[in-house]
Amino acid sequence: MIAAKLSEKIKSFGRLGYIIYPIVILICIPILLIINTAWNLKTFNRDVNFLIRHQAVSVAETIKPIVLDNISDIEKLREILIKTANSNSDIVDISILSENNQEIDLLVSSSGNYSQDDFKNLGLSQLSIGLNESFAGLGYDPIAGKNLWNVSVPLEKIEGGNYIVFLKFGVDKVDEILQRTSKDSYMILSILVIVALALLVNHFIFYQKAQKTRQLEEVDKLKDEFLSMAAHELRTPITALVGYLVLLQKKISPEEAQKIASDIALLQSLTNDLRNLIEDLLDVSRIEQGRLTYEVADVDVNKVIGDVVATLFPSAQEKGLAINYQAQSLPIVKADHNRLRQVVTNLLGNSVKYTLEGSIEVKAKKEDKFIEVSVKDTGIGIPPNELPKLFSKFHRVQDKKTESARGTGLGLWITKQIVEQMGGKMSVESIYGTGSRFSFTIPLRS
Repeated sequence: MIAAKLSEKIKSFGRLGYIIYPIVILICIPILLIINTAWNLKTFNRDVNFLIRHQAVSVAETIKPIVLDNISDIEKLREILIKTANSNSDIVDISILSENNQEIDLLVSSSGNYSQDDFKNLGLSQLSIGLNESFAGLGYDPIAGKNLWNVSVPLEKIEGGNYIVFLKFGVDKVDEILQRTSKDSYMILSILVIVALALLVNHFIFYQKAQKTRQLEEVDKLKDEFLSMAAHELRTPITALVGYLVLLQKKISPEEAQKIASDIALLQSLTNDLRNLIEDLLDVSRIEQGRLTYEVADVDVNKVIGDVVATLFPSAQEKGLAINYQAQSLPIVKADHNRLRQVVTNLLGNSVKYTLEGSIEVKAKKEDKFIEVSVKDTGIGIPPNELPKLFSKFHRVQDKKTESARGTGLGLWITKQIVEQMGGKMSVESIYGTGSRFSFTIPLRS
């Protein structure tokens, strides 16, 4: 009992895992993609800013000696700074600052947009002077209305004063690249997230369909098991009933037999129908479970067809139908005699059943490495829309002309399975209202 409960719990966990595992994967993928995209953009921004900072410092270091040479001529220095700034679209402003007693004064500016007050309390410049090193920082510039790199490069002491090259470097191109890169990255990310969500939804749909399919398979399996069991259980009483009918006919007098002849005939017909139904159900069960056996041997097709024609001739004669068959010289085939007889009986029996007037023609001929047997009738025919489903299990043609004919819809399915398992093929041609032609092939003896 404990082992059974434990086994059931393990199975339930397994089923739960089948649901949860794909969900976790599909949820983790978008999250990881978001993290990866954010990390890549952050890294890209950091690397680009490093390059810009390096470029800005390099520009400031480059003009440093020019400033030293022209520090005494402010107007000339202004022209040089303006020319230098115009040569690089990323340079917003180049200013020369002086420092005396920790006070920052503006000597000259290339853009003319900045005043003395804009450089007061400028810690970056004071830090450059104090440590005698170049410094750069990214910050918002209220005059330019955007983020700028502020680069401060200290000059050598000149005439007792400290001087600084202060360069404002724009990041417009970088911002544009970053925006475009971010837009593309988030667009791709959005598509991937949508795809992941679609896969998640599809997984739920697939799981529900799989559950339904599994349930249908279980129901189908139970149905097959029930039909097989019911057929086996019914077979014995039907056999006994047939035997009792035979005994009854022997025990009663001829006069009494004459009186109940029609009743006996009806009972025999019904028991035969029931016995055929049981045999069909058993065949279906055997075929689906792969238990239908074949005793393959050399078979004379002419003899099999002749026996079936002789058996069904009385039924055809009662309806005023003619069965035409001309035996020809045919090679021996490799097949199961009883199964081959079952196939021919089924096809010819259907023709007799569904042909109201006219004739039935049976032919057998050699086709390459096969013998082709065909049964052609002048019956009611089959509607075109019914042909694709004709060989399905339990399928019967939906037509007013066939409502009165008894049948289970198993015969053609069984016939097709038997033919194919013996190495042949089955086909049908039909014109509604004119007739049908069923044919099958059986391989020759090799």
